Amino acid sequence: MKIKMIYLAAGNSRRFGSNKLYHEIEGRPMFQYGLEALEKVLRRREETTLTVVTQYSEICEYVLEKQRVWGGRISAVASPEAEKGISYSIRAGLSGDRADYYLFCVADQPWISDETILHLIEKTTQEGYIGGFAQWNGVSGNPAIFSDRLFPELLALTGDTGGKKILRGRENVCTVQVENPIEIEDIDEISMLPFDTKK
Repeated sequence: MKIKMIYLAAGNSRRFGSNKLYHEIEGRPMFQYGLEALEKVLRRREETTLTVVTQYSEICEYVLEKQRVWGGRISAVASPEAEKGISYSIRAGLSGDRADYYLFCVADQPWISDETILHLIEKTTQEGYIGGFAQWNGVSGNPAIFSDRLFPELLALTGDTGGKKILRGRENVCTVQVENPIEIEDIDEISMLPFDTKK
């Protein structure tokens, strides 16, 4: 079963005040943390690939370096219209080869764990769910995963509407509880970071 993991790293960080994906947390830019978790999934599940959606040259260069390790299992695609909303980045990530499932992670969740991602993939695919997402005490978040049956609906998203809208109200949707709520917290403002990471 082919799983296409899509890492959304193309946002404009309007509320953060600068490009948050480059903001250093303990000496490393924020975008590297989620990528590292996804690489651990690549290592443990051979049928997975990773597509990084971005509009930033530094992230593209980082992915090119990773291709020395992963070859064609990791790639970067451009999202030049990312400022128009997340739906544009979603469509960019879906370009290319189809898969049985598509898992989306976002680059402003630096504390997401590979175990949460793996649990979501395994529970959704093994039990035949049409999709699923991570949550904490009933509050939904990313990552989110979608069966290929939902591919047309993902392509049809518009503006700044994300994929979880498609899962809302459906039956046969998987939920995975994270161990710590910080895993699914989007870092939209610098005040959301612990003090010692604000550099």
